[in-house]
Amino acid sequence: MPASPHEALHRIFQRRTELLSRVLRNELGMPVPDPVKVEIMNVDLTDLEPVSRWVDSLLMLHYPDRQVIVAIESQTNKSDEKRRRWARYVAHLHDIHKCDVLLIVTCRSAATARWAEKTYAVGLPEWDTLTVTPLVLGPTNVRAILDRDLAAADIHFAILSAVVHARSQQANAILEVLSDALRDIDEQEAVGLAEFTESGLGRGRARDIWRTLMATRTYPYISELRAKGREEGREEGRAEGRAEGRAEGRAEGRAEGREEGRAEGLAEGETKGEIRGEIKSILLVLKGRGLAVSEEQRERISSADAAQLEKWLLHASAVTTTDELLA
Repeated sequence: MPASPHEALHRIFQRRTELLSRVLRNELGMPVPDPVKVEIMNVDLTDLEPVSRWVDSLLMLHYPDRQVIVAIESQTNKSDEKRRRWARYVAHLHDIHKCDVLLIVTCRSAATARWAEKTYAVGLPEWDTLTVTPLVLGPTNVRAILDRDLAAADIHFAILSAVVHARSQQANAILEVLSDALRDIDEQEAVGLAEFTESGLGRGRARDIWRTLMATRTYPYISELRAKGREEGREEGRAEGRAEGRAEGRAEGRAEGREEGRAEGLAEGETKGEIRGEIKSILLVLKGRGLAVSEEQRERISSADAAQLEKWLLHASAVTTTDELLA
């Protein structure tokens, strides 16, 4: 599971290693064959001396007649320091493994992509000792997957497309297509990929859109996600209930008080967890649809009972204002 959009832009190639060859051919126009094997390598390039070299993702492509190491870096902003590191990565890998090295930089920003694709030269103006020219994947050369059949045919590339285009005006359409395509694969795999996508989108409009889709669609894998969220809420509630029960029992100093406290705490905790999940879902749907929620309305939603919350959640995707929902 990625921790950020930074990781999603390179770990997608680890999750489905054969994706790289398709991207090289179809997105970058490189006539490369499919490798016999793709090996995920250790990304630690540290020497015995304390000089650390950590590449975001590192793959080795095994062909019948050669091996090619591919270093994949996801880049958010321009950085001269990263250019120097890329030169060091490439030189180090070429020296240690004695094979060809390819550097790929993935970006969500078109401006950063334009910066990254420029050749970086090490040496004198009259003579370049070393030049590094990355292959760059960004919004200008990674297709926006807007067709459900295309997304279903290559679900991992569809996720890469969604993450790369998270800031574009097409994000809504791309994510709707992706959410539809996920229903055609194994349910458990779809749950994992849906969570991976959410992490990769990062904070912002695209993640709000994705969460709204996950809260309002009725596909089996989305039901599994909701069940998982409810269970997490119940577990939090149980934990709180146990703590409250133990505290109450200790305060009374009686064994029967502790037992009653635990039992009441567990039941109360489960209810609290479910209610907390319903409140979060309603606010998420309203936010994803761009509907304003005042502090007074938020307080009213947060203080409602389970039956009322369930009713509001069913209608949250259809109303045009928050006032209409709470009427």
